Amino acid sequence: MKKIFILSLVIISVYHLNAQRLLTSWSQNNIENYTKEMYDDAQKLNANNLLEKNLNVEYWSETFLVLNASINNYSKDNNYLIGLANQITNKKETKLKGTSRLIIWDRISNGDVIFEGKGLVFENDLYTVSGRANQILQSLTNKNFGFVTINSTERELETIKSNWLNYLQNKPVEEAKITENKNAKIPEISNFSAVQALILSLQENPAKTQITKKCLKNLYNLEDLPKEKGSPATYCNPDTYTNSYLGLLFGDKNYDETKDSKWWSDFWIKNKNQLFWNSEKGIFEVKK
Repeated sequence: MKKIFILSLVIISVYHLNAQRLLTSWSQNNIENYTKEMYDDAQKLNANNLLEKNLNVEYWSETFLVLNASINNYSKDNNYLIGLANQITNKKETKLKGTSRLIIWDRISNGDVIFEGKGLVFENDLYTVSGRANQILQSLTNKNFGFVTINSTERELETIKSNWLNYLQNKPVEEAKITENKNAKIPEISNFSAVQALILSLQENPAKTQITKKCLKNLYNLEDLPKEKGSPATYCNPDTYTNSYLGLLFGDKNYDETKDSKWWSDFWIKNKNQLFWNSEKGIFEVKK
């Protein structure tokens, strides 16, 4: 069963959206605190309303609605785009609520987001005004002048802002060179930030336990994970996905039960500075 699942991951995680990506599966039904009424109301917001909303969101659903309404209604509104560009240097941070199946690798690593094995992957840090503004701009224009991450400095934000403003004034601006590891089976997870987040997500976490129990109850009417191997109910546990991803990333041909959360944690501490991407094999290896 493990081997079949690994092969299927390669096939179904290749879909790309504007400036974000799908990992395995995701739909708007996965968004918490989200209704059709909220969607309809968001479509009625004017550009100034959306700019103000971007400053003060509290839920991932609100962030999604601002992004969605912007794409649907203001992709050609240059004044709106300039307003967003001016928010790039705003580092105000909000601990977003309702982040089911939201994937921001740095936020998974620091414990703000629980990795559920699948979802919508963002390179920009949506917990900050600057990250949300940059995400919207990238989605509206299909241009990329760099990502806003949890570690972005004020100087880096100033540069990104300046590049956006120059672009919106029709000045020539060179886009950021975004490189991906060659021959990656799943590009969405084939970077150091993702590897670290995957390994850290294997550690025990009460919130992850609740996600697993809820899935087991709702889908299979079970209280605990089944002991028999190959049961589809095991995929209620995000660790089932995570172990498969890590196996792909490091070239494991079969699932190794000895590689538990402690094994991976010790491996990361010992080898994180010696890891390199083998482009020919499409996996991470440890320098010898």
